[in-house]
Amino acid sequence: MLVNQRLSMNYRLAFSSLFLGVLTAFMVWSLQWALESRKEATFEMPGNITVLRMVEDRMVIADDAGSAQEELKAYIYDRSLALVISSYGDGRPKMLVYDPHGALPWFPRASSVDLYSATSAVYLFRGSFSERRWSESGTTPLLPKGVVPEGVISAPRGVGNHQYSRRIGWDPLPSGNYTINTIDLTQVRHILGLLQRMGLTEQGAQMHPLVMDMILNPLFVVTVLLLVLSHTCAVGYWWLYLHGRAHEFGVRSRCGARPTDLLWENVVGGLPGLVTGSVAGVILSGFLVAAIGQVTLTPGNFQTLAGSVVIAVVVGTVTWSTILYIVIRSRYEVNLNA
Repeated sequence: MLVNQRLSMNYRLAFSSLFLGVLTAFMVWSLQWALESRKEATFEMPGNITVLRMVEDRMVIADDAGSAQEELKAYIYDRSLALVISSYGDGRPKMLVYDPHGALPWFPRASSVDLYSATSAVYLFRGSFSERRWSESGTTPLLPKGVVPEGVISAPRGVGNHQYSRRIGWDPLPSGNYTINTIDLTQVRHILGLLQRMGLTEQGAQMHPLVMDMILNPLFVVTVLLLVLSHTCAVGYWWLYLHGRAHEFGVRSRCGARPTDLLWENVVGGLPGLVTGSVAGVILSGFLVAAIGQVTLTPGNFQTLAGSVVIAVVVGTVTWSTILYIVIRSRYEVNLNA
């Protein structure tokens, strides 16, 4: 009888965990896709991001602009920030970078000498038109005259048609999108003030807080909502099942079984069902993603699936243990008061 009861319990847990595993994997997929989409808008810059669109609209004294530019670099250094300037429109297809603390994974880390040098190295993006011309003929038609590339680096997500990146030196800063890894209004206003002293005017600003980007991502929100609803259904299903066994728990507690013994027995006994259902659900989600998207799963995708299995098993086990504890403990207290 005990064997049949354990099989029945594991069947119920595996059946419900199957759907929880599918939806957990979809939630993890959507989180990964949302973060990758965000990296395209922020050039893989970590943290909360502000993008300022700046245009040159007035002449300023060169010495004042140069002084403001050095103050900007010092401010970025002191606040452990990073700055990426990407051109748009008819400007050169370049990106200017000032990253004194190595926040950007794709840009070479600068030495203390490089940060204050009058000249700055140019790095071509791998696979770009300029990189191919340079490797084939040694020419770089889209670079400023006389500039020789220092090397080739992998392009960040969202690079578009940009051909190369260059560390900010002493040359005046151009019009473009200024991406900074902060949303602190005090810091943003201070940076804006320094840019205005260089003759630049703000045409627009857009903040990208990480939490808000996740909340405003429809796919991620929908998958989280579906996962929450599925857990609610699973909780109700498991609660009704355990409530039907409340009499059994009461009889065994009157015969000397402690609540911790009953809890441990059912948690360990239910693990095969929880693990089997979660693994099957995650594998099914992988097949669905590959079939619907008509893609071949990569090693990185299998890492995502493995992480989804761990999350599904841990959350399922915690939920199952919590419901067990409530039902067993409440029945135990009823027996004590009887």
